[in-house]
Amino acid sequence: MRMYSRLVTVFVAVAGLATLTPVRAQQDVRLIARVPFEFTVGDTSLPRDTYYLSRMSDHREMVLLRGDRTGVFVRTMEERVRRDGATPSLLFHRYGDRYFLREIRWEETARLDLPETKAERAAAEGRTDRTAALMKKVTIPAGR
Repeated sequence: MRMYSRLVTVFVAVAGLATLTPVRAQQDVRLIARVPFEFTVGDTSLPRDTYYLSRMSDHREMVLLRGDRTGVFVRTMEERVRRDGATPSLLFHRYGDRYFLREIRWEETARLDLPETKAERAAAEGRTDRTAALMKKVTIPAGR
């Protein structure tokens, strides 16, 4: 009985400390984009939805895409570009009826690139129907 009460006391103390610890993974300013089609990010398929994009303040390469039903963390590579007046947007590569998120234009000078995945390479090479698929770029505007 004494061991049980000690375990409960330790558990309560650890739980209390965990709730007092400040959250370090603060999220940056968000972008909002309405994506009207199903798409793939990394190995995850996401449904059409309105997505909220947030960059993690401690890990700027990490972006959270969160919709009403699903969400995913994505590792990106930031590319600094010239000021060209471009508005925030999401760039997809489309092969047939499959869409792959490849770029997030965050602000005028920041472009976040996502790597090509095996699934996208397979779609590009047309492995399923033996004909190479034509890639088209599709841009979805994003706002704040």
